[in-house]
Amino acid sequence: MEYLKSDFTDIEKIYIGDVPAYVVTPKLNLEKYKTIIFYHGWSSCAKNQIFRANIFAGYGYQVVLPEARFHGERGTLDYESEEVSKENMMKVIMHNIEEFPSIYKYVIENLNVDEKNIAVAGHSMGAITAGGLFTFKKDLKTALLFNGTMNWKDVVDTLIEGEDEISYERMRINDFMIQMNPQIHLENIENRALGLFNGAEDETVPPISQENFYNEVVERYENKDIIVFEKFENTRHQLTTQMLENAIVFLKEKADF
Repeated sequence: MEYLKSDFTDIEKIYIGDVPAYVVTPKLNLEKYKTIIFYHGWSSCAKNQIFRANIFAGYGYQVVLPEARFHGERGTLDYESEEVSKENMMKVIMHNIEEFPSIYKYVIENLNVDEKNIAVAGHSMGAITAGGLFTFKKDLKTALLFNGTMNWKDVVDTLIEGEDEISYERMRINDFMIQMNPQIHLENIENRALGLFNGAEDETVPPISQENFYNEVVERYENKDIIVFEKFENTRHQLTTQMLENAIVFLKEKADF
């Protein structure tokens, strides 16, 4: 991890219960930091997000990077297998949701955090996670979702497509996802700062799902400047430097974060 170290940030490995995580803090000697809890995507890991976290830290944000179940040091799967992803992705998202209260509590109690300025963010599976957390945790100031969707029914439908029958456990998890679908809880989202960034050519999480969500929820906003949906041309399922730059501009200029 030596190559990830920076003269301008401190990187600490921590454990929040059984959850490994990294904390990336700018060397600004502030009493409290605006803090982003950032979730990685399917097949990635917390360590792989440190470079991105350093970018956010370069603009003054403290970043917490939790490790998802079946990823990094918490185990591995055949991520390329369609059967494995269909069987496990919803489990991982639900597990992220279940673990968040303890992560949030740890952040509040153990890190130098401005409690009024905590955000969630993520890429792909992590963006789906962060969107759900933002919907139901109103203490969160804002969210940045990269190549994700706030319509969880679209995710469930994609993962069960072509299957004649699924296990009881997966049915239970799918029911949970549909009931917690941010798309049907717009009253929890309206008038809260939200940044949505998707690749126009993304075939893994097609941007039309997020665009449809945005078009519905933006009508509920009094100040439409604090919610953005940006679709990046010639971009597939990847988090680009342009997305990061636009996200930081959104935080600074739109989200008051």
